[in-house]
Amino acid sequence: MIGTKILLLEDDELYQSTIKDFLETENFIVKTSTDGQSFLNNIYNNIYDLYIIDINVPIINGFEILNLLKEYGDSTMKLVLTSSPSFVKNAFQKGCDDFLAKNSGIDELMLRIKSLIRRNYHCYEDIIHLDETIFYNLFEKKLYKDDTYIPLEYHSLLVLDYLIKKRGSYVPNCELEKNIYPSNSASKSNVLRYHIWNLRKVLGKDLIKSKKSVGYKLRSLEF
Repeated sequence: MIGTKILLLEDDELYQSTIKDFLETENFIVKTSTDGQSFLNNIYNNIYDLYIIDINVPIINGFEILNLLKEYGDSTMKLVLTSSPSFVKNAFQKGCDDFLAKNSGIDELMLRIKSLIRRNYHCYEDIIHLDETIFYNLFEKKLYKDDTYIPLEYHSLLVLDYLIKKRGSYVPNCELEKNIYPSNSASKSNVLRYHIWNLRKVLGKDLIKSKKSVGYKLRSLEF
């Protein structure tokens, strides 16, 4: 499935189900875990756009998870969800990007999720223009040209998605590989060239620049 993927860690199954059902009605793709170990297993096997992390969970608690993600250099946005305000300072020190009390309304949760996703793309809108005719919907993860949807192979789409997040800067192959393939994947560095070739067929040769031993860069445009 194509779209914004969220991994939710919450051991209260009723509360978890409430959040999951709500987010899925808003067209997010949601995977859930009830303990820290299964949460890490999901990260090992998949790529996500946002983690929602409860602190008091079994096996591996939320603080330990934040530490592990920080040590690994995981750049996925992290929203901490807890009923204890005393956890706020520690959560931010360990690398969370935002905090929401559990007694907050579901509408506030949605606002914070959308804000975090947009922040990751360095924009305030749902649409990012790549040139005068090509644009990308960051929540749908879909590319359009003259309002016509352009389907892309899944990993080519993830390469484009990450280059959009880092637009204007060169991204090393190893960083691209780390952010489009889960940890359980073997090295895919040779396949990256295919995905770049595939994207250039759609975008043209000028939008994606390459520099030997440096990486790839999506040109940053202003309209």
